[in-house]
Amino acid sequence: MDLYDENIARLIRHSLTGELSERERVELEAWLRDSEEHQVLFEKIKKEIRISSESSLFRSLNDEVAWQKFKTTARERKRRVYVRRILTYAAVIVLPLAVVAGFLFLNREKDTLSIASERVVKITPGGPRAVLITADQTVHELNGVQGQREIEVEKGVVIKQGGANLEYDSLVASVQEVALAMNTLRVPRGGEFRLKLSDGTNVYLNSASELKYPVRFDEKERRVYLSGEAYFEVTKDSNRPFYVITEEVQVRVYGTEFNVNTHQPGKVHTVLVDGKVGIKKRGTTGEITMKPGELASFDRNAGTFEVKEVDVRQYVVWKDGYFTFENESLEQILNTLSLWYDVDVFFQSESAKQLVFTGYMKRYNDISEILNAITDVVGVNFTINGKTIIVSK
Repeated sequence: MDLYDENIARLIRHSLTGELSERERVELEAWLRDSEEHQVLFEKIKKEIRISSESSLFRSLNDEVAWQKFKTTARERKRRVYVRRILTYAAVIVLPLAVVAGFLFLNREKDTLSIASERVVKITPGGPRAVLITADQTVHELNGVQGQREIEVEKGVVIKQGGANLEYDSLVASVQEVALAMNTLRVPRGGEFRLKLSDGTNVYLNSASELKYPVRFDEKERRVYLSGEAYFEVTKDSNRPFYVITEEVQVRVYGTEFNVNTHQPGKVHTVLVDGKVGIKKRGTTGEITMKPGELASFDRNAGTFEVKEVDVRQYVVWKDGYFTFENESLEQILNTLSLWYDVDVFFQSESAKQLVFTGYMKRYNDISEILNAITDVVGVNFTINGKTIIVSK
């Protein structure tokens, strides 16, 4: 049999989840006896499943009750997720990668490729940091170690910052005074921050992102402008629609939870977790109505949308301290890592960009742990020179 075979992938998955029938067991054992490479691959897959099972988040992914708790803790910005089980989900997700990548690492002489560091510069995970720019262009540096403080964003208008949170929900000013006063929250590479708008809407901003918004919304609509990635929990208000505007896309919100990401190469991704949104290209008419569990991918070159059902959890767990990659190219993965760890990436080989990896890791881990995991599965080399990561095959 070939090293990669969809039927064998199914047999291994059933073996790892305890669903293997007697006929399937005989077939799998025959495949294992057929080649030493098959045995090595099978052990490698079991190792990857074991590593994934150590993550508390993914022991809960196949449990509906845990998912409801995940949504609750997400609103409270906790990085603790209740756990139940992983094996079925992890096998389904990790297996395709392990089987596809098996041929790559089985044909390499090295079992583990180390990361060389030519010039020692500390690479640290991102953390709560941002810059607030008020309407008069005053710049306020924000970080997570600051205690509770008040910031005047307009004459007579004071907001509160506490750690990684910025709140506009306790304003002392009339609508007329502040309706047109715009603030900008800018999160640098290696940063993250939470913002509570004047209507109670929560916005979680990821690295290298910027949100422009009014100090207080007017009586007709609520409109914000996004560059980068943000997760929104919009307060329902049937009298004032909420709009998220990016360079190419407009999202009309009806009280919901969703994620918008403009960092994808050539794409703008909108993922709906709960509620209802209408999405369209800016300057056009005719919205596409999204349902929960759908991804709307806007192609910048073609100017068109593709809408499909997805597991939305893989698109939103970043705000709860995790990376999740499912058959993503190294180019996409290293782009994500570069924003969070504030590093530059250089590929010595174009073909390395297209290699794929699946994995689940904590965002606050040392970057070497993530790079070693990728090396172990895909077989590329990473060299760290200062704050530049060089990728070679």
